[in-house]
Amino acid sequence: MVVHAGGRRRSRLLPWAALGLSLLVMAGCGAPDYTYVTNSADHTYLKVPSSWRAIDSKSLFDALGYDPSQETSGSGFWLEGYDADAAPSASHLLGQQSEAPAVFVGVRDVPAGAQGQISLDLMRDLWRPVSDSAREQDSQNPSSVFSGFGLISDEVLTPGDGIRGVHTVYRYKIMGGPSQTFDQIVYSNDDSSKIYMFYVRCSSECFEQRQSEINAVVSSFTVRETP
Repeated sequence: MVVHAGGRRRSRLLPWAALGLSLLVMAGCGAPDYTYVTNSADHTYLKVPSSWRAIDSKSLFDALGYDPSQETSGSGFWLEGYDADAAPSASHLLGQQSEAPAVFVGVRDVPAGAQGQISLDLMRDLWRPVSDSAREQDSQNPSSVFSGFGLISDEVLTPGDGIRGVHTVYRYKIMGGPSQTFDQIVYSNDDSSKIYMFYVRCSSECFEQRQSEINAVVSSFTVRETP
């Protein structure tokens, strides 16, 4: 904020007015409420509360079993994660349980040979078995770690601008632990050469208690495909 004073004249402020102005100045200079996560090259944006801490990218890739050095020319995987826990960890996103919200956002180039396989069900099942067929297949696996599935919502997204996707919210127990709630959005572009991923989770109790905070993060996820 810029305040213009007329000429060289200065007015004398009452003590409490001066105090009020100083508080306004300090408030304007305080820490921002959100951290803005951006991938300008792929027009992908997210905001998370500034109290959430970044998760080490290497640990995220390791948890996914992904080795960037093995990428072929012209492909890539951008991924960033944040955790509301005081000790941020990739395990809070991909492990057995999380008692505080944790989120990641990513953009993945799809190899040419796999682009024809990108479907809405593949997007639903990217991280957990969610579609009917995937859950049926998982039920036949005696070593499956998943139980107690509950679908909360499932919405096909057609925002235009060359992208389509699906927004799914569901519950699972992992390795018999407490119920976890997952809220995920996955988009692909028109030629399926890229997928854009958003995923947030915490225990179902935490998800209910911090619903408004999580909703603000979910609603901020934005993808704009270039014309």
